[in-house]
Amino acid sequence: MLRKLVAYLKAHLDSLLSISVRIGGVGLGFLITLFIGRQLGPEALGQYGIITQSGMFLSLIAVGGLDLSIVRSFSEAHAAKRLPKTVSLIKVLVGVAAVLMALSFATYLFEDLIKEELLENSAVPFAVGILLLIAITRSLTRLTSNLLRSQNIFVFSGMIEVLIIPAITLVFLLSQPNGALVEILWVTVAGGFFAALVGTFWSFAKTSSSSDAVDIPMRPLVKRAVPLWGVAVSKNMSDWYSLAVVAAVLSLYETGIFRVAMQIASALPVITVGLFSVFASKFSVAHTRNDFPEIARLARSATVLSIVLVVPPGLFAIVFAEPILGIVGPEFANEQRILQVLLIGQILYVCTGPSGLVLAMTGNEKVNLVLTVASLVALLVLLPLAAEHVGLMGLVLVMSAILVIRNIASLLAVRRLTGVSILTGRYHPLRNR
Repeated sequence: MLRKLVAYLKAHLDSLLSISVRIGGVGLGFLITLFIGRQLGPEALGQYGIITQSGMFLSLIAVGGLDLSIVRSFSEAHAAKRLPKTVSLIKVLVGVAAVLMALSFATYLFEDLIKEELLENSAVPFAVGILLLIAITRSLTRLTSNLLRSQNIFVFSGMIEVLIIPAITLVFLLSQPNGALVEILWVTVAGGFFAALVGTFWSFAKTSSSSDAVDIPMRPLVKRAVPLWGVAVSKNMSDWYSLAVVAAVLSLYETGIFRVAMQIASALPVITVGLFSVFASKFSVAHTRNDFPEIARLARSATVLSIVLVVPPGLFAIVFAEPILGIVGPEFANEQRILQVLLIGQILYVCTGPSGLVLAMTGNEKVNLVLTVASLVALLVLLPLAAEHVGLMGLVLVMSAILVIRNIASLLAVRRLTGVSILTGRYHPLRNR
């Protein structure tokens, strides 16, 4: 029995290490939240949350979809045991730079609206500029970490994407516990630039200018990225949009409360993101070989691992939601039901497996996009109504319900379109295949 367990752990070592890195990033992020919440209060935490989350959302607009497309395209070079060409990486970076310039210009056009509606005319100097710098650095870390992941460099890529920035910010908070909010934000920007430089350097180190290197065609990469972009933006927009709705409809105080609950609940999907990021390239390689039984086996392994890793801590956090929130402050502990609803939604989401990822990695990006856009439309319409008429509890109930329904729909779509049963790990050949 012990030998089987050891063999199982060795077989999934990359996944477990990658998850550990992401859990570490979440843990550091929560410590940052703890410091800001205790030292500066819910309103300052709400300002920090909306600025950083808005920057991260803009980075998704810039490179969302392109990151997964890079994993799929650049992993073909790794499968051939060769390096991708350096010029292919340069082309990608130039394209992303152009998109970021356009986003920066558009954001400054609406600077006054952003300050008034989302930041309640925040006293943080250069708040929108900080937001844009966070968007730029996060775009680069997301892009380069996925290129490294395509070359089976899982742990280091995770460190670039989720660990370095909060680690640098936390070091500052420990050395300057009475630092102002604007100082914390600028340190976050500095940490982002450092992580982006490290990621870019190592990404170029994993490419080659030799004639034997694999030239990655840009047209299919971009073509594949477009529907994946819609999926990435739609999926992640719920996190930003929900925070923005709370800030605009309710208050920055409640935004701080919601931010803490979301950070704790997001520890669960972060585990699955770390796990599924490792499986993404494996799905892609199996699909390249047209090996759908292997895709089914991998999908079940990913599901079982995520359930084992997520459900126990999720149930623990539901039972002890009040004291967990109380660590941040008494104002937060009074809202334990908000956290409990978010946790239940995340557990149900995890138990339905990596449905959207399997769709994306098996050439069904458009179906994935349709399902995700449908859920996004529901969020856009229902979240403001729920917040206005029911308050924060109404918003989290609607958000959790839409999340679970979307993944169940993706699960059914995978079975119908590919013959892969994610929950059983079986492949049922389609008649027209």
